[in-house]
Amino acid sequence: MTTSSRADTHSPTLRFLPETIHIGRQLRTYCDARFKTIGLTLARGQVLLHLEAAKGRLPQGELTALLEVEHPTAIRLFDSLQALGYLERCPGEQDRRSKDIVLTEAGMALANEVRSMTDEILIRVMQGIPEKDVAVARKVMANIAATLAAM
Repeated sequence: MTTSSRADTHSPTLRFLPETIHIGRQLRTYCDARFKTIGLTLARGQVLLHLEAAKGRLPQGELTALLEVEHPTAIRLFDSLQALGYLERCPGEQDRRSKDIVLTEAGMALANEVRSMTDEILIRVMQGIPEKDVAVARKVMANIAATLAAM
């Protein structure tokens, strides 16, 4: 019988982040499946959600950063949504040399549908969890984020 110097793999401290990551993947997979029912992928839905939250317009670079994807990936997403008539590129409001991504009327309508769908999913997933428990979980996640930012 060998003994391991590795910490107990069943330790709540060691399991918390892997379990959290797994839950995040499950949520993304579920949202992707739901978004497909309205002709979108998760990535396209996220573009619409960010634009909807920004009242329909964001500089291309800022939107790319919010999406946390590489520039070529963002461009492909923007191109595909533009081809579907959901967004357009316009000269930047702050800097005419840059481009802003702007929701069209059809894009805003779809973004509102995506927002409603997302809110429904999140409410359903969190159903039955007391607010005090959510507050503790949010505090723990904020501490983890601060630790990672300081690393």
